[in-house]
Amino acid sequence: MSGEQVKNMILLRVGWWIKGWNVQFPYSPDEISRNPQCLRWVESKAKRTLLPLDPSASIWSPPPENWLKWNVDASLHPHLMRTSIGGVLRDHNGKFICLFSSPIPFMEINTAEIFAIHKAMKICKDFNHLHGKKFIVESDSKNAVAWCKEKFGGPWNIQFILNYIRNISSPELQFEICHRGRSSNSVSDGLAKLGLSRQDDFLAWLELLEDRFCNLD
Repeated sequence: MSGEQVKNMILLRVGWWIKGWNVQFPYSPDEISRNPQCLRWVESKAKRTLLPLDPSASIWSPPPENWLKWNVDASLHPHLMRTSIGGVLRDHNGKFICLFSSPIPFMEINTAEIFAIHKAMKICKDFNHLHGKKFIVESDSKNAVAWCKEKFGGPWNIQFILNYIRNISSPELQFEICHRGRSSNSVSDGLAKLGLSRQDDFLAWLELLEDRFCNLD
């Protein structure tokens, strides 16, 4: 399964999820798959329209060569009192390496973004084949990024997670955390939304899947 196929699968699943949620969303799952910017639609009493697009923000930017990039996101459904996170890891060629989508305890969205950053870093630490790499972790929450990069501050009840993030970098695992607009990566946004309907964690290694499919040929 290629990275493009995985992306299309995620977008279709997001479309089905929105349809099942029974909101007045004007696009079909197929339309979302063809044009992910449909997800930026908002409804108002006056009219239904797409939000203005910032061309520079809608393009995923690759990391430098020999670096890997995590794009992470969080999603919140206040009526169902559910929160979830998602992330995708790619190399400088845009090749998909890893995906995750996980439900987490119900919480405020900026705090949930910290959980998403923490999840990406913990995956890197827990899997030895990622050791020795350099990573960029991108989030669309300015607050979460600022709290993670400061020596102090942030929500008092998750200081142990913030301290983990602040102290994880080492010679074998180097991280840079940065902020970038949500529209720069629809995949992590879709994975986070899918987590709202999940009961357990989802983690997939695309490199391993590709190797298995190649071995079947």
